[in-house]
Amino acid sequence: MVTPLIRRLRETAPHREVDVLCSAGGASLLRTNPHVSAIHVLRLRNMPYFCSLEKRRLVRTLRERGYEFAALLESAKRYRVLLEKAAIPDIRSFRETPFDPAQHSIVNNLRAAGFTDCEGSDLDMDLPVSDEALMWAAGTLAELPRPRIGLHAGYGPARRKKGQADRLRGWHTGSCIEVAGELVRRGASIVLTGSKGDLGVCNEIARTLPRGRVIVCASQTSVEQLGGVIKTLDLLVSVDSGPAHMAAAIGTPLVVLWGPGILAQTRPLSSATPIRILRVDVPCAPCYGTPQMRRCIRNVCMERILPSAVVSAALETLDCAKEKFL
Repeated sequence: MVTPLIRRLRETAPHREVDVLCSAGGASLLRTNPHVSAIHVLRLRNMPYFCSLEKRRLVRTLRERGYEFAALLESAKRYRVLLEKAAIPDIRSFRETPFDPAQHSIVNNLRAAGFTDCEGSDLDMDLPVSDEALMWAAGTLAELPRPRIGLHAGYGPARRKKGQADRLRGWHTGSCIEVAGELVRRGASIVLTGSKGDLGVCNEIARTLPRGRVIVCASQTSVEQLGGVIKTLDLLVSVDSGPAHMAAAIGTPLVVLWGPGILAQTRPLSSATPIRILRVDVPCAPCYGTPQMRRCIRNVCMERILPSAVVSAALETLDCAKEKFL
């Protein structure tokens, strides 16, 4: 959701070099971005500056680059300290331009950097997919009949809640199995995506589907290769997740199962591909950023999304994509 700002910075001054300081995961999403000149990776972000050799080296590098301006899109004080120690004279952030909860995060990022004319702006995200990633995905999915529907069922490491359905944005595995089975009966093939932590859920779903109509990519891809897989899909069905936003940025038709997240701020946006967001109105959602989030013991916002509604939305979105791009 930062990529529209990066693009805007370059478009308003084509000679300008735009560098990004981010995590290793963020760097994976930016390596193919044509608007980024250099990427600085911060791996141990929570380590105090006085005992972090990485941060001291980073500050020296930032000073050598001689930045005139920095857009700070993180609220923790430790990030501002780095920029101040790097002697960047003009730092703009949510301190100077407070985050507006009624606006999308993309708009808030633009405003924080000083762009106030966001009405009607191009808010599409950028995620170019490399030829290498596309070739890898094409080879991996070559034997799978079309249409190929990705299912991003898992939601990362278990942490405190071991059951997938118990996690705030998780959906019951049985419901995923029902959706995948019905889509296969309608002629689709299923591509199961996810991290290493999602592999158990994906394998459980795959065991219920016929051979030759399903492939498990969970834990098998780098971020770049996952981009290639998503680009190759005819549709992605996903819980509210990073891959859902990747699909929106890449231009792959998308169905998102939306629960506790703040829709106005973080929904996937795209003018290039159809996006369908399935959400059931419950009184406790959205709970992100509230004390209620930590007290949640049953994510009814996700429970009440019915498998039949997901199947219908998937088929309708596929039809919509065919009509738009034929």
